[in-house]
Amino acid sequence: MTIRRVIGAAVLALALVAMVFTPAASSAPTVRGYLVGSKAPLTAAQVAQLKDAGARVQYVYRNVGGAAVGLTDAAASQVRSLGFVTSVTADQAQQLTALGDPLPGNGPYWLDLIDADHNSTFDGSGVWVAGLDSGFYPNWRDYFDPASILTQYATAFVSVGANQNQNQWDVGSDPHGMATAATVVGHRLVDDTNEGGWGTGYLTGAAGTYWVPGVASGAKFIPIKVCEPIGCFDSAVIAAYDYLIGLKRANPGQPLVINQSLGGGSLSPVEKAAIDAVNRAGIVLVASAGNEGDAGMSYPAAYEPVVSVGAGGWVDQWTTLPSKLWWLQNVPEGDIDQVYVAGFSSREKAGQHLDVVSTGRYLLEPYPCAQLYQDGQVISSTNVRTCAAKATPDNANAAPFQYLFISGTSFSAPTVAGIVALMLNKNGSLSNADAVPGTDATTGSPGRVERLLEQAATPIPPGSVTVIHRTGDKLTETWGSDATGHGWVLVDDALARA
Repeated sequence: MTIRRVIGAAVLALALVAMVFTPAASSAPTVRGYLVGSKAPLTAAQVAQLKDAGARVQYVYRNVGGAAVGLTDAAASQVRSLGFVTSVTADQAQQLTALGDPLPGNGPYWLDLIDADHNSTFDGSGVWVAGLDSGFYPNWRDYFDPASILTQYATAFVSVGANQNQNQWDVGSDPHGMATAATVVGHRLVDDTNEGGWGTGYLTGAAGTYWVPGVASGAKFIPIKVCEPIGCFDSAVIAAYDYLIGLKRANPGQPLVINQSLGGGSLSPVEKAAIDAVNRAGIVLVASAGNEGDAGMSYPAAYEPVVSVGAGGWVDQWTTLPSKLWWLQNVPEGDIDQVYVAGFSSREKAGQHLDVVSTGRYLLEPYPCAQLYQDGQVISSTNVRTCAAKATPDNANAAPFQYLFISGTSFSAPTVAGIVALMLNKNGSLSNADAVPGTDATTGSPGRVERLLEQAATPIPPGSVTVIHRTGDKLTETWGSDATGHGWVLVDDALARA
C-alpha cells in the first residue's frame, strides 16, 4: 500500500487536490493553501514580509527553507516578487498507497520470501523507524507491543498548513498507518474463523493469540500522522521531515529511517529541498513507488535520492483455498522464479528512478474497520471512521474482522525500511548523507544505503506468471524491465553489504 498524501494498501489514488480555505464571504477573494520556498530557513523579518504581502502564515519550517501559507491570487503575486522567495506552489494532497505464541509452521511467507527468517543476528535493535502515514487507532495496544512504539516522539501534522497536534497521532482516521508499522515491528494476531477477509477456517489452523514477526521486530517505531480522510498534504509531509531532522540533530548518533507509504504526482520545490535536507541529516528515506501500474511512479519515490520500492508477490499464493493456511507455507530457497511483480506496482517512466522490489502482495496485517480494501484499490465502504474492534453480538455494526490480507507498495516500502533497519543495526554509520541533490525531480544521485541495496538486489527478468487470486480465480501478472528496478532484496545479501 502507499500513503502520502493518501493512504492505501497499494497506493491509493494519487489525485492532486488543491485544498481551499473557507472564504469569509462569497464575495471575498479565495484563500488557498500554498508552499513558499526559500534557500534557507526563514528569518523573523522574512516572515513579517510574507505577512505584509498578504500571506496567512500557517507553519514556518525550522530546518527547511520555506513555509506553509494561505494566499489569495493577488497575495500570491506579491509573495512571488519578494527577493528571498524561490518558489510558490499549491499545497497538494496525495493519497496513501492497506504479543502471543509463535506462529505455527514456518512463519509468514513474506519473511521467508526475503530470507528474513534466516537472520538470527540482527533484528533492528537500536534503530528508529518513523512512519509518515495515517497514525494509529486508539486501541493500538491491542495489536502492538507498547515497548516498540516511541509514543514520546509520536505526533501529527493535520491538513492544510501542517497544524501540529501531538495528541492527534492515535485518534484514528484509517488503519493504514498501523498496517505499515506492523510490517516493520510485527503485531499480535488474535485468530478467529472469520479473520483475514477471505477464505474459510482459521488463519493459523486453530483459535488463539499469536505473534506475527516484523521484518525488524527489534526496531522502535515512531508514528507520524500526516494524513486525513481528505488526503495527505505536502505541507504536513514537509513538516514531518522538518520535525524528524530536528529529532535527528538532537540525537546525532541515533540511526533513523523514514517509511513513507504514500505519494503524489509531482514533487514541489520545497518538498524536494526538504528531502535533500533529510538526506544531509543522515536519515534514510524509503518510499513506495505507487500503485499506478503503467501510469508511472509517484513522488517522492521517483526522485533518485529516495529509496523507492515496487511490489511483488509469491507464485504459490492462495494455493490452499478454501483454507487460509497458504501464508504459513515454506518458500523454496534461492529461486527468483518464486517471485513475480504485481500488475498494480508503478512502472518506471522517463526521468523516474525505481530502485528495488519487495513483498507487497497479500500481507496479513491489522486492519480494523476496513471492510473491502482490494488489491491496490480502496472502495467507499472502507471509509468507516467509527468502529474500533471486531463485531460482537452486542456490536454487530463494528468491523467484521480485525486483520486483512492486503496488497500494495504501501507494504513493500516498510518491508525495505525494515531491511534498512537491520543494516543500520549491523552498521550504525550507514546513511544516505552522500546522496547528490538533483537540479530537479528527474536528476540526482543515490546515497550509500541506496547503492548498497541496489548492489545486493537479485535481478528479476521480465516475465509473466499465472497465480491464484484471493477469490480463487486465476490471475495473470506480466511485467517488463521497467517494473523491476535493480531487483529483489534478500536480507542476507543486504546484510552482507552493510
